[in-house]
Amino acid sequence: MSKIHIVRRHTLSLDDARAEVERIAQRVESEFGADYAWEGDTLNFARSGISGHITVTEDALDLTVRLGLLLSALKGQIEAQIAAKVDETLAARGALPPDDEAS
Repeated sequence: MSKIHIVRRHTLSLDDARAEVERIAQRVESEFGADYAWEGDTLNFARSGISGHITVTEDALDLTVRLGLLLSALKGQIEAQIAAKVDETLAARGALPPDDEAS
């Protein structure tokens, strides 16, 4: 089983960060059939071949994804797509700290 770990700092309030993660989870549920549930400030998700969690703090999103055997071969591509989507989402909200913004 392969593991992806991505941490991104943000400038959102905790409630706004949770709301943004909720929107992402709803989209992933709709598009890919992943189930999810909140446990405190951690959103756990799973579907066949993939599981993980996103912990939301006042200044960061901490994402861990575990890939099953078949998806492990695509780890690099999956990690790049997830990182790009998180960065895009935070940038669109103006929520990347100044030292994290892309030039």
